[in-house]
Amino acid sequence: MTTPTASAQLSEIWRTRPSRLPDAGPGIGVAAGVAHRYRVDPVLVRVAFVVSTLFGGSGLVLYLAAWLTFPRAGETTSAAESLLGRGRSSESHTTAVVLAVVLAIALVSTGPIGAGSGLVSTIAMLGGWYLLHRRTPEPPAGVGPLVDPGAHWPATPPAPGMPLPQQQWPAPQQHWTSPTPQQWSPYTRLPERYVPDPQPARAAGDAPVSLSKDTADTAGPTGATPAAPPSWDPLGVAPFAWDLPEPRRAAVPAVAAPRSSHLTSTTIGIAVVASAVTVALGAVFGTSWVSATTVGAVALAVIGVGLVVGAFRRRGYGLLVVATPLAGFVVVSALVGIDSGAPRMGNVTAAPTSMAALAGSYSTSVGNVDLDLRGLTLTEDRRIRVDTSVGNASVTVPPSMNVVVNCDSSVGNMDCIGSPGQRVDGTDGADAPVLTIDADTALGNVEVTRG
Repeated sequence: MTTPTASAQLSEIWRTRPSRLPDAGPGIGVAAGVAHRYRVDPVLVRVAFVVSTLFGGSGLVLYLAAWLTFPRAGETTSAAESLLGRGRSSESHTTAVVLAVVLAIALVSTGPIGAGSGLVSTIAMLGGWYLLHRRTPEPPAGVGPLVDPGAHWPATPPAPGMPLPQQQWPAPQQHWTSPTPQQWSPYTRLPERYVPDPQPARAAGDAPVSLSKDTADTAGPTGATPAAPPSWDPLGVAPFAWDLPEPRRAAVPAVAAPRSSHLTSTTIGIAVVASAVTVALGAVFGTSWVSATTVGAVALAVIGVGLVVGAFRRRGYGLLVVATPLAGFVVVSALVGIDSGAPRMGNVTAAPTSMAALAGSYSTSVGNVDLDLRGLTLTEDRRIRVDTSVGNASVTVPPSMNVVVNCDSSVGNMDCIGSPGQRVDGTDGADAPVLTIDADTALGNVEVTRG
């Protein structure tokens, strides 16, 4: 007994991978296909995907990868293989391209390729797949005869009395018919050709068939009468001309098929490669500017170049389907500060009354910041920062405090004391300490007023 190598085991796992069963579940059929292939409860498969998504996001990445690489039930080609020209799939190329882009973004954003819970859950999911394959190495036969995916359906059934080879043939019938739709399974392969049953030959010694007078008059030179009227005489009113050849139909001029363009798929491929190179540079050199927003921006720049080229060649309109969500991802990630880690959500409200309680920064990603300094007595020069990505920033200072205010808002209104960088003294006089306030927001209003 020989132990198969790792490459052989991986090849066998890939050859017998599950098929998606969209009609057996609420989604696209990935969990239902995995459950059917390995004979487990589909609820357990869905729970595994959800749990691994919560711990590092690997469940989402693996689900998208399965959507791309698992063929639909009744097909032998997946969406990814169809996109690479290795067959045809019911999934359109546009859907496959969008899935590939979303998968690349998910890989960079959720972090299953790095260390942490994402890597652990990815290893756990792939290890579970391997254990399921070891437990159930052969795919289920489904309802009906078991058909090897690599074999061809025989043209004629075996002779009566011959043994059936491994249940490949159903019980002998009077007429050989192909399996009914209820007998097909996701691993059934259609035959390359069908051979009609031959007409039974007349045995030697049988009495010749006698023709009546009417039949003999309409018989041809060989004495044989056609079994049915031809298509041009459906009513059978001219049997004397049935032996004439079928009339030829007028030849329809062939319409030249439009030239296919590979601009969309080529541009998407270049964008994915450019994003991968950016991620690799960040991993090798440890540069801080390589982030999810940067990777998305690089891919968006490549797609933008493809759109410009396509505008001159009247090609590549499918790139708009990819460019729109990718541009939204880049803008939102830049606004909410996804590069610095998990975005902070919620409002920030503070009213310090002592110098020890006065923090150096009050910020949030999505929400409002409200800082009340009217109960604070300033004893030394200090500098604070008040910022939010999406929301309003409001600071209220007492009339006696000397302040220097720097306000900034990308999209919104500003109502601040004095001019940017200019000192504005309060009632305490010019010798009193000065508080410098840097208040900014990307999308919202900024206010620094006296109360």
